[in-house]
Amino acid sequence: MTAAAAARREPITHLVAYLFGRSLFGVLQLLPLRAARAVGRALGGLFWHLSPRHRQVALANLDAALGATLPAERRVAIARASFAHMGTIIGDATHFRDHLRRPSERLVVYQGVDHLKAAAAAGKGVLVFSGHFGHWEMVALLQHRLGVPMTMVVAPLVNRRWDRFITHLRSAPGNTILSKRNAARPILKALRQGRAIAILIDQNVRGAGGLFIDFFGRPASTTPALATLAFRSGAPIVPVFSWFRPDGRLHVAYGPPITAERRGLIDDDVRDLMRACTARLEEEIRRRPESWLWMHDRWRTRPRPGAGGAAATVPPRDAADLALPSAGPGTGAVEAHR
Repeated sequence: MTAAAAARREPITHLVAYLFGRSLFGVLQLLPLRAARAVGRALGGLFWHLSPRHRQVALANLDAALGATLPAERRVAIARASFAHMGTIIGDATHFRDHLRRPSERLVVYQGVDHLKAAAAAGKGVLVFSGHFGHWEMVALLQHRLGVPMTMVVAPLVNRRWDRFITHLRSAPGNTILSKRNAARPILKALRQGRAIAILIDQNVRGAGGLFIDFFGRPASTTPALATLAFRSGAPIVPVFSWFRPDGRLHVAYGPPITAERRGLIDDDVRDLMRACTARLEEEIRRRPESWLWMHDRWRTRPRPGAGGAAATVPPRDAADLALPSAGPGTGAVEAHR
């Protein structure tokens, strides 16, 4: 089937959503960056009021994760701020092509870049992990300037027009985009070429591919791909998190590598490594909860009674699917997180 024929088969609602989104995107592009972010933030606040389903998910998540430590009023404030933050990212994404022409010092303040460069110097590529926290898309957009180009592994969006648009936007600085389907071999090849592989570990994984790891004290179905790739390739794992500074620039912090050590059974080693990475993510979210995407139903998949949350073993080299969730593009996040 040709691309044109596939597009014709898409629901008319996809076309309407795409045209509306592209129109809004175009309008925000015409605004100064500060104004585009402000409008995006206002749209995020509007979405808080217009989508009771996402609002309820966010409040339920906050109640379960932080209810014991924060009063209800504070949790509501965090949830609303999270929606506004998502809107800010969308507003900022409309200026990505302008960002590529701006000097880094006007856009970002880096911390811990030596961790990334030292990991890359080992010659096995780098597994860079984060979550839907801060401005993960900007981190990926600019990392090539640090000399470690990025390959992003994503699940294609259901709306194929949006998927093509987002892929083109993400690829602008020379990043490569891989579909999570049949991804094992291309990922290993990219690592051998010295590239960084970006993996977000904070989305619910459906089906049998998930590994149940405690996240805020509750078992969450988590991709084991980060750990399995680390053991398979020997590539170091480097965490990265970001947040907006008061001056409008993004603070991007690369952390010390998390070591992948073989101690016993591979399933146990995979589980231990994913626990360590998940704990690092949780630590950052607790520090800046407004910067995380609480509207995603992170704990939707529940462990079956008696199943024990058995770990997925290291996939074969030709594995069809590494249990990777969508990377959740800033400009299509609502669709990607349903």
